[in-house]
Amino acid sequence: MIPPRLRIRASTVLPFVGACLVLSSPFARGDIFHMKNGETIEVEILEDQGESYRVRTLIGIVNVEKDTVAKIKKKKCPWQRYAKKLKNCPNTAEGHYKLAQWCGQQNLGPERLDELEKVIELDPDHAQARKLLDYIKNDKGKWIKKPSPNAPTPEELAARRQQREEEKLIRDLITDWFVKIKAIHRSRMDGKKRGPRTEKFRKGREQLLAIRDPLALPALTGVLSTGKTATRHVLVEVLSQFDEDEATMNLLVITLLDPSETVRKAAAIELISRNDDRVIARLRDALGSKEEHILRNAATALGILKAGVAVDDLINVLSKETRRSVRVSRMVSIGDIYSTFGGYRRVAHGRRLLRYQPTSIGVLGTSTMIGSVSHYEDQIVSIHRTEVQEALIAITGQNFGFDMDAWRLWLRQQGR
Repeated sequence: MIPPRLRIRASTVLPFVGACLVLSSPFARGDIFHMKNGETIEVEILEDQGESYRVRTLIGIVNVEKDTVAKIKKKKCPWQRYAKKLKNCPNTAEGHYKLAQWCGQQNLGPERLDELEKVIELDPDHAQARKLLDYIKNDKGKWIKKPSPNAPTPEELAARRQQREEEKLIRDLITDWFVKIKAIHRSRMDGKKRGPRTEKFRKGREQLLAIRDPLALPALTGVLSTGKTATRHVLVEVLSQFDEDEATMNLLVITLLDPSETVRKAAAIELISRNDDRVIARLRDALGSKEEHILRNAATALGILKAGVAVDDLINVLSKETRRSVRVSRMVSIGDIYSTFGGYRRVAHGRRLLRYQPTSIGVLGTSTMIGSVSHYEDQIVSIHRTEVQEALIAITGQNFGFDMDAWRLWLRQQGR
């Protein structure tokens, strides 16, 4: 076998199967490499590449760097010896069976399999060859391949086949719904002349509300969520008619992400009747979002749902301090300077006295308003989240403003 410390170029290893991959080369010969690390390896040299040999080994065709080889001893390699034995092998089942055994002793795995296949070709009932090739007899006495331990049972295969058929049917039905719902949306609800007060829009809404097939949900959400605000309101109405988790999931995402405040609130209101603790849990998770709008939308939804279990979470995100770039104005001090020195005065111009007042402080530039100068500084500022405060008020009936300590004291007094 190839020694583990043999330095070869792994990227050049090629898989091989059987004797058919013995390359035809005028240079090919059998040798034994005595490696500098003390190992020996039988190879068939196929090509001298200068700094390396391209050789065939038991693991495939590789490049062996010459500086790893101590010396080379000429000797026929196993493939060459096999070729000679095959030439002299009696073309009988027993002859090829003995040759297969010899191939096994020489670690010539592919050649051994070839010989065993030749044995059963000459003698289909050769028990030893059949056994080595993993054949067994079935109840009728016929040779069959031994089933793999991991091979599925006939029942499992039937179940998989049925599952594939069902998956294809579902894909076809969903595709049909996409075609139908796109047609309704395009013909009755999309476009400037198809507002929510038009007859076409109302008929489109009625058609959508009449749908009860859960397999229509992917199309309903996929198509209507791309529509205008009125269309997305209809989507919330439609989803409210389905009890499936898929509908709940989409209502929850609308609550967090829809660009319209009215649509978000409508979706949150529809979630109330579901009385699903998982909705509250996911909204509480959203309070930890790094996206400020998701956090605030989650707080609003928790307030609508009157989620008492989320009060502590809401208190923790009521306010936060952060570093921001803030515009700073020196209006008062600059204004005092201007009011002191920038008043009207008479200016002689030839024989005339002109009434003059500076329109700006020149060093600040002509584009700067009189009496003010502004710049931006990084400062620590407090962010108060009104949506969180309103949620706390809606849930508790209390109002401690943005005083987090007061909210926490009240919560402790409630025994929470």
